[in-house]
Amino acid sequence: MDTFSLFVPNFLPCKEYFVPEKNHACPGCGLALAVRQAYKALEEDVKKAVWQVSQGGDGISLLRVKKGKAAMTLCFDNEAGGNLSETIRKRMPSDAVAEGVSYVATASPSYPFDLNEKLKKALDGEGRAYIHILCPCPVGWQFEPELTVKVGRYAVESRAFPLYEVQGGAYRLTVSTPKPRVVAEYLKAQKRFENLSEKDMEEATKTLENDYRKLTDNVG
Repeated sequence: MDTFSLFVPNFLPCKEYFVPEKNHACPGCGLALAVRQAYKALEEDVKKAVWQVSQGGDGISLLRVKKGKAAMTLCFDNEAGGNLSETIRKRMPSDAVAEGVSYVATASPSYPFDLNEKLKKALDGEGRAYIHILCPCPVGWQFEPELTVKVGRYAVESRAFPLYEVQGGAYRLTVSTPKPRVVAEYLKAQKRFENLSEKDMEEATKTLENDYRKLTDNVG
């Protein structure tokens, strides 16, 4: 936990548009946390938002918001599929870039200021925007509910889920990880991966290192 994490509520908008007590989320639900933060960033614009929940069991829920010339899609991803390949390969952001979406970003509720800034930027822009939000799930990922924010940070610190944005074709890392956490530490924090072999860990690490290298090659 960084120095300012305890004071996050004092720096984000005070008004609540998402009330945890009125939903059926499990304790420590990363998706509920992400939605609450997103609603705070959207403020009154959340009243125009439209939900689209996937029926394929892949853990993807989409929230679409329009404001002026901006049309933003938020993808809340809790990896309901549960397999390793889904955890280490996120193709939807790169697909959005390839499709010519004006603003593309990744975000995490474990980094609320970064998430808030990206949503504000997307809505204040013009054209289409896509933001992919990783939402740790204590039940599906099998970790203790109080560790949600920590596991989300592990995802970023290990570069399994780097935080970046692409605007006008220009890439920018929004959270740097000069001394990355070992990938195995992130995966082993989730009991769903407790049976992975050392070879599986090595291959996952190699894949993530290659993907991160490609990402940084695009950073101008």
